[in-house]
Amino acid sequence: MRVIDLFAGCGGLSLGLQQAGHEIVAAFEIDKFAGDTYERNHPAVSLVRRDIRELSSRYFAREFAGLVDLVAGGPPCQGFSVSGKRQYGIFSSQNELVFEFMRVVGALQPRLVLMENVGGFRTARINTKKPALAAVKRSLEDLGYHVYASVLQAADFGVPQYRTRIFIVGSRDALYVSPFPAPTHSRTGVLTPRHLSVLDAISDLPQIGAGRGTEELQPYPGPPLTPFQTILRLGSEGIANHVAMKHSSEIIRRFASIPPGGSGYNIGRSRHADNETVTVYKMNNQRLRGDLPSLCITANFQSNYVHPVLDRNLTAREAARIMSFPDSFVLKGKRTLMSSSLLKAEGRHEENHLSQYNQIGNAVPPLLAKKLGVQIAIAENPRSQEFTLGASETPVQPSLF
Repeated sequence: MRVIDLFAGCGGLSLGLQQAGHEIVAAFEIDKFAGDTYERNHPAVSLVRRDIRELSSRYFAREFAGLVDLVAGGPPCQGFSVSGKRQYGIFSSQNELVFEFMRVVGALQPRLVLMENVGGFRTARINTKKPALAAVKRSLEDLGYHVYASVLQAADFGVPQYRTRIFIVGSRDALYVSPFPAPTHSRTGVLTPRHLSVLDAISDLPQIGAGRGTEELQPYPGPPLTPFQTILRLGSEGIANHVAMKHSSEIIRRFASIPPGGSGYNIGRSRHADNETVTVYKMNNQRLRGDLPSLCITANFQSNYVHPVLDRNLTAREAARIMSFPDSFVLKGKRTLMSSSLLKAEGRHEENHLSQYNQIGNAVPPLLAKKLGVQIAIAENPRSQEFTLGASETPVQPSLF
């Protein structure tokens, strides 16, 4: 299928759909750093660095009508996250970008639509009056689409990370096969392989300490240790973006006190042998367990997680591995940045872009995107996969509605 990717970010969704055999004809991304990363890794794709609110429906129809089979993308999701400002009844203006996505769909009338968002989208509101999921369903139905939605757990599809996201598919024709892939992995590993762990993903990378590493390509220290690592190394002679954050000796000692699966929050207060109560450090860092999938990599994960073995936070490359990005995928832009509000307050608007850590946390895991891309094609044309549809078979029911 020929695809355009809206709100493309650094290109995780595009990469997965390409790996599934589809062609990305154009992508849209307004952020400078994310756009630089996209262009570095998708040189054959036409990247439009414009706010789609500034591009008319006539523009989309003129440039792409009849040339696009699938409109895909993930409108900004921070306003829908259950951990964001929505818990205080505050609605982000970015929530309305969902309707910009629908406007493009209406202009192009593709055969298929694929939208991704956080799991909280199920219960979120775009504003005080519009429940998000119901609004998207109604918009797509008004445009003539059958609508399907499902919440997928990335770990169930071979991504070494617990990451729950909702995917919404619109199809011109009713589907007789689900557009959502069946899980390939599980917690128990009884009927399918067990979920991949953090160390399944990153144990072969250079074991650098705090403040060490380089953005440039560096050679692998040894052979891959797992099949997952073997796959992600394909096409690359080494790794880039593997730089550990600088930590003071005091912070490193604090990290050393956190056990696998433990958190700085849980250290609390302790009592010494001399009965003197002392305050032990309270931090937002959690040490990942090496034998389990990672906790969800968010846009601000740089200080959330401690390496399962080393006393430091994760590098961008380690997080990219956990997201299933191949080593050949190189991130551009600054590795970390201070908060957007501080940059604005200091007048440093030219720096107010998505850091490498932001780009990774905002992305769709390419491996999950690939499996979605394969299954959507099967669902649209099941006979191409040697399915036999009996006369008694009926279209699949739209889940979540």
